[in-house]
Amino acid sequence: MVNGKVVGYAYASAFKPRDAYQWAIETSIYVDNNNKRSGIGRQLHEALEQRLKMQGILNMNACISFIDPEDEYLTQDSVRFHERLGYQKVAHFHQCGKKFNRWYDMIWMEKMIGEHL
Repeated sequence: MVNGKVVGYAYASAFKPRDAYQWAIETSIYVDNNNKRSGIGRQLHEALEQRLKMQGILNMNACISFIDPEDEYLTQDSVRFHERLGYQKVAHFHQCGKKFNRWYDMIWMEKMIGEHL
């Protein structure tokens, strides 16, 4: 919160509903446009990651809209943000998401946060 206003949130959801995937989750982090690059996203991610580790989660996965070159609606800030947090790109899907009346690629990025024994 900034000045009593919620400016961001983070949550995790099941990666897949089957038991075999119970150690992997999909993350979502949102920061208000007026508060980007203020450290809020990192704080939210760190808090989420700590809680997930306590729950025995091993893989954090993020599905991110992607375009190259950037346009007036979408930058690569989210990709760079996740890279700085230790995520690696593991998949790239072409023109599979549509918003703002245009098609965007989606990439999956992954971060291992636990030991796979």
